[in-house]
Amino acid sequence: MRKLLQYLLKKPLTWIGNNLSASPKKEVVYRSLNRLYESSKKKRSKRIKIIQADLSQSDFIIFSDQHKGNRSGADDFAACEKNYTEALKYYHAKKFTFINLGDSEELWKFTASQILEANRDCFAAEAAFQPHHYYKTFGNHDIIWKNKLDVNFLLKNYFKMPLPVYEGILLRDSSISNLMDIFLTHGHQGDLMSDNNAVSTWIVAHLWMPLQRYLRINVNSPSRDFSLRNRHNIMMYEWSSMQENLLLVTGHTHNPVFASGRYFDHPSNNIPLDTDQQLLKPSYFNTGCCCFSDGDITGIEISAGMIRLVKWYDDENGSRRMVLEEISLKKLCSDLNHPAQ
Repeated sequence: MRKLLQYLLKKPLTWIGNNLSASPKKEVVYRSLNRLYESSKKKRSKRIKIIQADLSQSDFIIFSDQHKGNRSGADDFAACEKNYTEALKYYHAKKFTFINLGDSEELWKFTASQILEANRDCFAAEAAFQPHHYYKTFGNHDIIWKNKLDVNFLLKNYFKMPLPVYEGILLRDSSISNLMDIFLTHGHQGDLMSDNNAVSTWIVAHLWMPLQRYLRINVNSPSRDFSLRNRHNIMMYEWSSMQENLLLVTGHTHNPVFASGRYFDHPSNNIPLDTDQQLLKPSYFNTGCCCFSDGDITGIEISAGMIRLVKWYDDENGSRRMVLEEISLKKLCSDLNHPAQ
């Protein structure tokens, strides 16, 4: 019976997960992003962390949307655990700084105690970057970490305290010809379902979770297109395109985007904007996620003057890293400030 229901329901449930789980309105998205970005100009802002870095030499790895669970059939992260922990070991050995960009824990479907107990190895791999090379932000599925008391009480046995958790991070770079900021946030800003957490949580906990646990369906299908298709990604791009000397990096949608899709050459790439692909401002990036159904994970590397979209996958020889797209920050900055004619 389960296999029959999986066959019948996989497509409609995937469609629901990808299309009805968020209802962003442009004006709400813009207002929320503006407020967060503007908070970086306030002294001692607790919402956003400013990191001064020479990006021609510094190394950062950005992962988001792990959605760690309890190892049940409803745990989307379980298939990705090996690639995720191996990736973190690789970056830690190379002395990268790790930015954990939200929805790291799936607290809509599981309790914190269930998640923490089931993911001790993952938390140890994350905590290895502390104290100076680990930054954590919250998303809509782990918004509990916005509360300092919850962080101190629940995470004290897994991370060194204090562990500040931010809504946004600003990488401020002066190593290239024009000062450029890289603004990182989970990306749920303006998502009406995310803003309506009481209703959303009840639906997920009492309807979605039992159905998913029984059917064992992961709606996060492997992504093979890094262009601007998701409507929330499009709004994030449009906001970023109106800023000066700014790159925006988010997660949330689970759809990887590299440089607004500008450099992506793929026969199925039909940009849903009234502009030519080469006229896109390369201002927006999305990490993708660490809970794809095939066990792959994607993330954004900023390393030695380059920015890359990377995938970690498993083959018979173990976890492997693959560069999907890359460009130098110097070239990106030039294209950011001198749009194609």
